[in-house]
Amino acid sequence: MAGSSTYSLLRLSARARDSVNVASLTSVAAGAAIATGIVFRLRELLSNRSLTQDEAQLVLNIIDRPFTRLFGQLDYNQAAPHGFLAVQKLVTASLGTTEYALRLFPFTAGTVALVLMFFLARAVVSPVAVPVALGVFAVSDPLIGYTASAKQYAIDVVVTVVVLLVALRVHDRGYDSSWLAVFAGVGATAIWLSHPSVFVLAGVSTAFTLASLAQRRLRDALRLATASAAWLLSFGLFVVTSLGDVEGVQRSLSGTPGAFGTSASTDSQAISESLRTSLGAFRYVAGVPHLLERGGDDAGEIIALLIAALCIAGFLALAARDLARALALMGPLALMLVAWGFGQYPLLGRTQLFLAPIYGLLLAEGIVAVVTAIRHRVTRAVAIGAAGLLGAVLLFPAAKHFVHPSTFHEIKPVLEYIAREQRRDDTIYVYYTAQPQLRYYLECGCAGPRFKSATKEGLWPLRRGPGGPDQWSPALRSVRPRFLVAQKADLDARSFAADVDALRGQRRVWALIPEVPEWMRIDLLNELDRAGTRRAKFAVGDVEDFASAAVVYLYDMRRSSAPK
Repeated sequence: MAGSSTYSLLRLSARARDSVNVASLTSVAAGAAIATGIVFRLRELLSNRSLTQDEAQLVLNIIDRPFTRLFGQLDYNQAAPHGFLAVQKLVTASLGTTEYALRLFPFTAGTVALVLMFFLARAVVSPVAVPVALGVFAVSDPLIGYTASAKQYAIDVVVTVVVLLVALRVHDRGYDSSWLAVFAGVGATAIWLSHPSVFVLAGVSTAFTLASLAQRRLRDALRLATASAAWLLSFGLFVVTSLGDVEGVQRSLSGTPGAFGTSASTDSQAISESLRTSLGAFRYVAGVPHLLERGGDDAGEIIALLIAALCIAGFLALAARDLARALALMGPLALMLVAWGFGQYPLLGRTQLFLAPIYGLLLAEGIVAVVTAIRHRVTRAVAIGAAGLLGAVLLFPAAKHFVHPSTFHEIKPVLEYIAREQRRDDTIYVYYTAQPQLRYYLECGCAGPRFKSATKEGLWPLRRGPGGPDQWSPALRSVRPRFLVAQKADLDARSFAADVDALRGQRRVWALIPEVPEWMRIDLLNELDRAGTRRAKFAVGDVEDFASAAVVYLYDMRRSSAPK
């Protein structure tokens, strides 16, 4: 008996040591994931890339408008939560309008979200899944990119994490009055910082209220409903005062396949295109890159479907332990899909980014659940290897951009090139897609030393446009004959033939033509080639992807000849 008792004690001691070792390893792995994510985000911020077209259009509203006009319909088909706009206005008033200042708030929010994700993962998934969830979240290329972007999507993510954390704490603390007050305050504030926060708030409130009713805890359900009234009132005020400000953006997206459920056609091809677009938005949020592309297909679609299946497995594993928690995670997704189906919320990559923390948690739990369910050692080893390969696939885009920062919409080197090569009598022709970025860099003078010097010398005269609600409303005006700005007329680039005619006779004309579809650039270049001779070209970015590259051409417009 004594020997048997001793053996049992030794086994218990060994299990305790194993548990301590596992806990220690997961803590170290979680810390390494957080450190890696912070390094990646710092690298993205310090690369100091140019403001994208979309960033510049929002930033012009923040810079040009006083507080009294910041909260109505914005120019250039932009929309952002009032709280985000207010914080950005305060930051620019205090720190200036450089890219770093404009990206400080999103960077802080994205980095805080990474740290808080550790506590959220500990509260939701199994211990072994915690570092997996953090790793997925830390190396997500879209999250890294928007953490260093002057847009609101990183704030959407941190709001999701905070709301989930507070809601889970309310649930775990037995609906304590102090935590219910915190939930009410967080919810009422979140509405003004993040548009999709309403899905998260409604999702967790509904899940935990239904769980309380199912367990006949009517008092808890009533207390939670009372706390939820704060964010409901806040949302009602938003609907009355601000919902109309985003209607223009919704209308502009109505033609995008899959963006709204009401735009879906009964035609099988249209339905297939809509589903593929929706899958593309999901794989974007999941951080799945394009792999082994052939024609219009690539292996990334299969990986995205695999990740979706693992997320479902993760949900089922969580539901088996705590159904209310699992429903609280799935509620925001379900409500977003309902809003999409009624044509009230667009299903795009960036508009789904707020779900990234939830996808990370479900994916991590799904991977651990599948691996632990396998009993055969060899098969389990294969599954672990496959999970590692999946992690490498998700890491690849972030690692690539860490070594070679993205050149998407990178207009600063192009402006520096023109400033370095231009002569005093040169003419600058600015295609309408370049207006927002150029206007920003003309005002801040932060595109580079040569460009800044050229603006001071009057080689880049600034005459502000009136703006307007349309995406391509005039941000700049022409200062003839040295600075000609094309205004958007229609989708046919030949409609700018009058602009090209106005350039005839000029010895040196710089045609700044960034970020346009391939067919449009070809049409415009054909017009320029008929009127003059192409002398030089400078491009930054993927020149095969015309919509993301920044390009300038130097023309001699004194006579017609074939382009060189």
